[in-house]
Amino acid sequence: MEKTIEPEIERIRERLRQERETFDQHKAHENRWFQLRLVMGYASVVLLTAIMILSAIILLNHQRYSPNVVTAAGAALFVDALGLVISIWKIVFNPDFMTRLAPVTQLDRSQTRFFETPTPPVSAEDEPIILSAKYGAKDSWIDVAPLLRAKIRDGKLEVVATEEEFGEDPLPGEPKKLDVTYLYNGKTFSKSIAQKQMLSIP
Repeated sequence: MEKTIEPEIERIRERLRQERETFDQHKAHENRWFQLRLVMGYASVVLLTAIMILSAIILLNHQRYSPNVVTAAGAALFVDALGLVISIWKIVFNPDFMTRLAPVTQLDRSQTRFFETPTPPVSAEDEPIILSAKYGAKDSWIDVAPLLRAKIRDGKLEVVATEEEFGEDPLPGEPKKLDVTYLYNGKTFSKSIAQKQMLSIP
Protein backbone atom coordinates (compact mmCIF):
# COMPACT_ATOMS: atom_id res chain seq x y z
CA MET A 1 0.00 0.00 0.00
CA GLU A 2 2.80 2.41 0.95
CA LYS A 3 4.73 1.71 -2.26
CA THR A 4 1.60 2.48 -4.27
CA ILE A 5 0.72 5.75 -2.50
CA GLU A 6 4.18 7.32 -2.23
CA PRO A 7 4.79 7.70 -6.01
CA GLU A 8 1.28 9.09 -6.39
CA ILE A 9 1.97 11.68 -3.68
CA GLU A 10 5.18 12.72 -5.43
CA ARG A 11 3.38 13.04 -8.77
CA ILE A 12 0.65 15.19 -7.21
CA ARG A 13 3.22 17.33 -5.40
CA GLU A 14 5.29 17.90 -8.54
CA ARG A 15 2.20 18.61 -10.61
CA LEU A 16 0.95 21.18 -8.11
CA ARG A 17 4.38 22.81 -7.96
CA GLN A 18 4.55 23.16 -11.75
CA GLU A 19 0.99 24.44 -12.02
CA ARG A 20 1.61 26.94 -9.23
CA GLU A 21 4.66 28.26 -11.10
CA THR A 22 2.59 28.52 -14.27
CA PHE A 23 -0.18 30.37 -12.43
CA ASP A 24 2.29 32.77 -10.78
CA GLN A 25 3.95 33.45 -14.13
CA HIS A 26 0.59 34.16 -15.75
CA LYS A 27 -0.39 36.41 -12.84
CA ALA A 28 2.86 38.39 -13.10
CA HIS A 29 2.37 38.73 -16.87
CA GLU A 30 -1.18 40.03 -16.42
CA ASN A 31 0.01 42.44 -13.73
CA ARG A 32 2.62 43.94 -16.07
CA TRP A 33 0.05 44.31 -18.84
CA PHE A 34 -2.38 45.93 -16.40
CA GLN A 35 0.24 48.49 -15.37
CA LEU A 36 1.02 49.23 -19.03
CA ARG A 37 -2.67 49.67 -19.84
CA LEU A 38 -3.02 51.92 -16.80
CA VAL A 39 -0.18 54.18 -17.95
CA MET A 40 -1.56 54.28 -21.50
CA GLY A 41 -5.01 55.06 -20.13
CA TYR A 42 -3.84 58.01 -18.07
CA ALA A 43 -1.76 59.32 -20.97
CA SER A 44 -4.77 59.02 -23.28
CA VAL A 45 -6.99 60.91 -20.85
CA VAL A 46 -4.48 63.78 -20.66
CA LEU A 47 -4.04 63.83 -24.45
CA LEU A 48 -7.77 63.66 -25.19
CA THR A 49 -8.48 66.42 -22.67
CA ALA A 50 -5.84 68.65 -24.24
CA ILE A 51 -7.26 68.06 -27.73
CA MET A 52 -10.81 68.78 -26.56
CA ILE A 53 -9.79 72.02 -24.84
CA LEU A 54 -7.78 73.20 -27.85
CA SER A 55 -10.62 72.31 -30.25
CA ALA A 56 -13.17 74.06 -28.04
CA ILE A 57 -11.05 77.22 -27.93
CA ILE A 58 -10.75 77.26 -31.73
CA LEU A 59 -14.50 76.68 -32.21
CA LEU A 60 -15.46 79.36 -29.69
CA ASN A 61 -13.12 81.84 -31.38
CA HIS A 62 -13.70 80.68 -34.94
CA GLN A 63 -13.52 84.21 -36.33
CA ARG A 64 -9.83 84.33 -35.54
CA TYR A 65 -8.97 81.21 -37.53
CA SER A 66 -9.29 80.07 -41.10
CA PRO A 67 -12.19 77.83 -42.16
CA ASN A 68 -9.84 74.89 -42.62
CA VAL A 69 -8.56 75.19 -39.05
CA VAL A 70 -12.09 75.47 -37.67
CA THR A 71 -13.22 72.43 -39.67
CA ALA A 72 -10.23 70.44 -38.44
CA ALA A 73 -10.95 71.48 -34.84
CA GLY A 74 -14.59 70.41 -35.14
CA ALA A 75 -13.61 67.04 -36.60
CA ALA A 76 -10.98 66.56 -33.90
CA LEU A 77 -13.49 67.37 -31.18
CA PHE A 78 -16.03 64.92 -32.63
CA VAL A 79 -13.48 62.13 -33.05
CA ASP A 80 -12.03 62.85 -29.61
CA ALA A 81 -15.42 62.66 -27.90
CA LEU A 82 -16.34 59.51 -29.84
CA GLY A 83 -13.02 57.88 -28.94
CA LEU A 84 -13.52 58.76 -25.29
CA VAL A 85 -16.98 57.15 -25.25
CA ILE A 86 -15.68 53.99 -26.93
CA SER A 87 -12.72 53.78 -24.55
CA ILE A 88 -14.95 54.14 -21.49
CA TRP A 89 -17.26 51.42 -22.77
CA LYS A 90 -14.42 49.06 -23.59
CA ILE A 91 -12.50 49.51 -20.35
CA VAL A 92 -15.24 50.13 -17.78
CA PHE A 93 -18.36 48.41 -19.06
CA ASN A 94 -16.94 45.53 -21.08
CA PRO A 95 -16.78 42.50 -18.72
CA ASP A 96 -14.42 40.62 -21.04
CA PHE A 97 -11.72 43.31 -21.10
CA MET A 98 -9.87 42.09 -18.00
CA THR A 99 -8.48 38.58 -17.79
CA ARG A 100 -9.96 36.52 -15.01
CA LEU A 101 -7.44 34.33 -13.24
CA ALA A 102 -8.71 30.94 -12.17
CA PRO A 103 -7.18 27.82 -10.63
CA VAL A 104 -5.40 25.73 -13.25
CA THR A 105 -5.14 22.49 -11.31
CA GLN A 106 -6.98 19.59 -12.95
CA LEU A 107 -6.83 16.28 -11.12
CA ASP A 108 -7.77 12.80 -12.12
CA ARG A 109 -10.69 11.23 -10.32
CA SER A 110 -8.32 8.89 -8.50
CA GLN A 111 -6.37 11.86 -7.12
CA THR A 112 -9.26 13.98 -5.88
CA ARG A 113 -9.68 11.91 -2.73
CA PHE A 114 -6.54 13.51 -1.29
CA PHE A 115 -8.05 17.00 -1.68
CA GLU A 116 -11.49 16.35 -0.27
CA THR A 117 -12.23 17.31 3.32
CA PRO A 118 -13.33 13.96 4.69
CA THR A 119 -16.68 13.49 6.38
CA PRO A 120 -16.02 11.68 9.64
CA PRO A 121 -17.85 8.34 9.86
CA VAL A 122 -20.12 7.70 12.80
CA SER A 123 -17.97 4.84 14.12
CA ALA A 124 -14.56 6.41 13.48
CA GLU A 125 -12.10 5.05 16.04
CA ASP A 126 -8.32 4.98 16.21
CA GLU A 127 -8.07 6.75 12.84
CA PRO A 128 -7.12 10.46 12.80
CA ILE A 129 -8.95 12.53 10.19
CA ILE A 130 -7.17 15.65 8.97
CA LEU A 131 -9.72 18.46 8.72
CA SER A 132 -7.29 21.22 7.79
CA ALA A 133 -3.55 21.81 7.68
CA LYS A 134 -1.49 24.78 6.57
CA TYR A 135 2.23 25.54 6.51
CA GLY A 136 3.75 28.99 6.39
CA ALA A 137 3.86 32.29 8.27
CA LYS A 138 2.31 35.76 8.28
CA ASP A 139 0.10 36.04 5.17
CA SER A 140 1.82 33.30 3.14
CA TRP A 141 0.42 29.81 3.68
CA ILE A 142 0.05 26.64 1.65
CA ASP A 143 -2.56 23.94 2.12
CA VAL A 144 -0.82 20.71 3.09
CA ALA A 145 -3.89 18.79 4.28
CA PRO A 146 -3.96 16.52 1.17
CA LEU A 147 -0.36 15.44 1.73
CA LEU A 148 -0.91 14.79 5.42
CA ARG A 149 -4.01 12.69 4.73
CA ALA A 150 -2.05 10.59 2.27
CA LYS A 151 0.74 9.99 4.79
CA ILE A 152 -1.44 8.44 7.48
CA ARG A 153 -0.22 4.87 8.10
CA ASP A 154 -1.94 2.38 10.39
CA GLY A 155 -3.89 5.14 12.11
CA LYS A 156 -0.80 7.29 12.76
CA LEU A 157 0.78 10.32 11.17
CA GLU A 158 4.40 11.35 11.57
CA VAL A 159 5.87 14.10 9.45
CA VAL A 160 8.61 16.72 9.79
CA ALA A 161 7.56 20.30 9.00
CA THR A 162 10.03 21.20 6.25
CA GLU A 163 9.91 22.65 2.74
CA GLU A 164 11.37 19.42 1.40
CA GLU A 165 8.48 17.47 2.89
CA PHE A 166 5.79 19.78 1.50
CA GLY A 167 7.53 20.58 -1.78
CA GLU A 168 7.36 24.36 -1.47
CA ASP A 169 8.63 27.28 0.62
CA PRO A 170 5.72 29.72 1.08
CA LEU A 171 7.89 32.43 2.68
CA PRO A 172 11.64 32.08 2.01
CA GLY A 173 13.97 33.27 4.74
CA GLU A 174 11.30 33.42 7.44
CA PRO A 175 10.59 30.93 10.27
CA LYS A 176 7.40 29.02 9.56
CA LYS A 177 5.03 26.72 11.39
CA LEU A 178 2.56 23.95 10.71
CA ASP A 179 -1.02 24.29 11.97
CA VAL A 180 -3.16 21.16 11.91
CA THR A 181 -6.76 20.53 12.94
CA TYR A 182 -7.83 16.89 13.09
CA LEU A 183 -10.53 14.59 14.40
CA TYR A 184 -9.66 11.64 16.60
CA ASN A 185 -12.02 9.38 18.51
CA GLY A 186 -14.89 11.77 17.90
CA LYS A 187 -13.03 14.80 19.28
CA THR A 188 -11.44 17.72 17.47
CA PHE A 189 -7.85 18.65 18.23
CA SER A 190 -5.46 21.34 17.01
CA LYS A 191 -1.69 21.25 16.90
CA SER A 192 0.88 23.85 15.94
CA ILE A 193 4.56 23.01 15.56
CA ALA A 194 7.53 25.08 14.50
CA GLN A 195 9.55 24.54 11.35
CA LYS A 196 11.72 21.37 11.33
CA GLN A 197 9.81 19.85 14.25
CA MET A 198 8.11 16.46 14.12
CA LEU A 199 4.33 16.27 13.97
CA SER A 200 3.01 13.11 15.56
CA ILE A 201 -0.70 12.21 15.54
CA PRO A 202 -2.21 10.89 17.71
